[in-house]
Amino acid sequence: MSVIKIIHGPTYQYQGETLDKPTVIYVRDHHYNEQDQCFHLQRLLNGSTEHTVIFDHVVQHNEFLTDPVYFPALMAREVNEFKKENLTANWTKKFRAFNFMINKLRPHRLCLLNLVDEFKLQNYSHSLCWKTSPVPSIPTTNYYFDDQLVLEHSALLMHRCNSEYYREFLQMLVFEPSVVSLVTEPAYYEKETIITEKTVMSIWGGTIPIWVGGWKIPMYMKQLGFDIFEDLVDHSYQGLEDPYQRCRSAIEQNLEFLKNPTQPMIQRLEHNLRVLQSNPWLTQVNNLIKIYPDLRRVWPA
Repeated sequence: MSVIKIIHGPTYQYQGETLDKPTVIYVRDHHYNEQDQCFHLQRLLNGSTEHTVIFDHVVQHNEFLTDPVYFPALMAREVNEFKKENLTANWTKKFRAFNFMINKLRPHRLCLLNLVDEFKLQNYSHSLCWKTSPVPSIPTTNYYFDDQLVLEHSALLMHRCNSEYYREFLQMLVFEPSVVSLVTEPAYYEKETIITEKTVMSIWGGTIPIWVGGWKIPMYMKQLGFDIFEDLVDHSYQGLEDPYQRCRSAIEQNLEFLKNPTQPMIQRLEHNLRVLQSNPWLTQVNNLIKIYPDLRRVWPA
């Protein structure tokens, strides 16, 4: 196998090129174009010959492909980076009902801010490192390093890892003080599952994740062996067709719990951390490299 074409999903645009022979396409990051409201990858593949598509961020795809390969390089790297920090967890002082951490502006993140305001939810910790907040009742925060570049609706990490940012700011100020994490993973419009450092932080912080936006993330996490706290949280939002309703229902269906959450037994939180630290994504990566040796070209880079 040869990785013939590497596509950076967020910026790739189909320009009319044709794949006239079997091609392996390695897709980095999410790949739905929100501006054009389409998958440019789908346009590339229409009418093409036999091909293999390998995703490094997407771990579940319910759109136009029937048999993509999931190579979860992102999560394998993230968990490894967090393990290198040798973090000491402290889940004994949870005085906030929930938290949320928002970096780049996405539709469901703005939706979450508006829902927190609409339902007048107040007992939370959060990170919003933007120049200005689009919702006046929710202030921005200054959880960033001195050399970080803070933009209107994002803060660039520069050369640092997410694990370093978590250790320095988010662990004690956002995640560990709270019972629930409202997690806004990147996918919104698309019926694809993507998990990132946001989910990692929610588990390392000893919280109950509720995924606002996204597509069937609880189901995916349960398949990996994580406790998704179905006795406490209603996850029926996860497969709703309308992306806005997925966001709204995640909050609405769990509103009373967000106002007065029940702290689960610590053994359940410890179980999730053990599963996370076992890094099931790294196991998948190593197994796939045995099948597709040329994937070493893109791993661990």
